Amino acid sequence: MNRTHDVIVVGSGPAGACAAWRLAKAGVSVAVLEKAALPRYKTCGGGLVGRVMQMLPLDVRHVVEQDCHTAQLNFLPSRLSFRTHRPTPIVSMTMRSRFDFAILSAAQEAGVAVHERYAVEHVSFHDDFVTVVTNRGAMQARFVVAADGALSTVARKMRLADERTLIPALEYEVTVPHDRLDGFHGTARFDFGLPSQGYAWAFPKKHHLSIGVLSMAQRESDLKQSMRRYLDLLGCGSVTQIERHGFVIPIRPQRGPFIENRILLVGDAAGFADPVTGEGISFAIRSGLMAAQALIDGKLYEESVRNAYTGSVTEAILPDLRTGRVLARLLYNFPRTRSWTFSQLGQRLCEAVTDVMAGKRQYRDLRLKPRTLLQLLSPKWLRSSAHRSARPRHDRV
Repeated sequence: MNRTHDVIVVGSGPAGACAAWRLAKAGVSVAVLEKAALPRYKTCGGGLVGRVMQMLPLDVRHVVEQDCHTAQLNFLPSRLSFRTHRPTPIVSMTMRSRFDFAILSAAQEAGVAVHERYAVEHVSFHDDFVTVVTNRGAMQARFVVAADGALSTVARKMRLADERTLIPALEYEVTVPHDRLDGFHGTARFDFGLPSQGYAWAFPKKHHLSIGVLSMAQRESDLKQSMRRYLDLLGCGSVTQIERHGFVIPIRPQRGPFIENRILLVGDAAGFADPVTGEGISFAIRSGLMAAQALIDGKLYEESVRNAYTGSVTEAILPDLRTGRVLARLLYNFPRTRSWTFSQLGQRLCEAVTDVMAGKRQYRDLRLKPRTLLQLLSPKWLRSSAHRSARPRHDRV
């Protein structure tokens, strides 16, 4: 086995697999290290939002179990319900084991060496290469892409201060009778207010439901209780066939740097996830492709790669995450503002967030400002604001 490569990618999820695929297509020698046996289960709702399908450079339609053209958003405390519909799927449902493996298989076909059951134990840095020590021996590369998730071993070995904000989530795979499953068909359901600083979701798969809850409060102690209440609400409280999983989601990224000692942080390892919804696949793919392109454009020269990747992240990812956090704070941290928003602007909010998930808009396009959500979300205000943009504004994000 070749133990020396141009790039070693740690982690075989969407970020790592996409980075490896792009690099191999450019003729770069790449190895992917995965600690689990493949294909491996990944705790996740398994909803591929529209922007994921747009930016993904590969055809993965064969792993989609169901397309949801409708999104239903409910604000439980006030019993408000809103629906939005799109001609193209808002969310395409899949199992992450199949989705991730489809991308990884394409990378392998492009020439990537894939090593499963390789757990990284240590990383050491040298002048012009990195040594990665695994449970099955040491390997060397000119660069390493850390795509090993929210609990990244590689990121910890970099000894950077971890400034991400990690929130807890639960996800249950729930088998229900077919007649009950049919009632969820074609609709991605999102319920706000349970838990109080988070939301719950119900995603229909081919043979079961993926049901989850998350909390923006880092120490949400009653998440399991919230899940029990949500199962009862959905009429699934008496179901006995449930697979239970817990995980964490980064909703605030590292402050940086995102590349240090020839290691590039991507996806959850960097803290790139949607601060409003917790969705991380789209930012994983985006950052993985950006990292690969920086390595290609920088011709594997450290300074050139650093400048390219830092510039891409700064321009294309961080502004949207920063603006999204403003909306997240308004929705989760201020109960009165949240109640007013859903009661007065619920449908508009539903349409706006759907547009963001579909890739038609970004959070920064909403020109989020905390003074008034009416101005945040009003298309009329957005149009009229264009000719006022030359005047100094101290409240724009």
